[in-house]
Amino acid sequence: MRRVLLATLPALSAFALLAAVPARAESSEGARHAAWQTCLDETFAEQVRTTSRSFAATKAVSTCRDREEAYLGVLAGSPFLDGEDVARIRPALVARARDRLMGERRYSAL
Repeated sequence: MRRVLLATLPALSAFALLAAVPARAESSEGARHAAWQTCLDETFAEQVRTTSRSFAATKAVSTCRDREEAYLGVLAGSPFLDGEDVARIRPALVARARDRLMGERRYSAL
């Protein structure tokens, strides 16, 4: 019996992981994050045609502030984070988004 359970454990783990992925993508947090990222990408693509990459990234972050606030608001309402946590991580989150737009890698805890 133990061998049967051990043999099925990897399959069950993989199934649980696959089952969790669509739920997360359809979650409110996932939808708000996707909307923020889409806004950033579209604004950056529009701005980078006529300005520097740095300015385009800064402009995208400022233009998409409403979607960012919606995403962070949903995060603050989650059982895992509160408003203080979100306020503390916001600068790093925005810097990471800006770096992503510019094609730079940011190595941090986030």
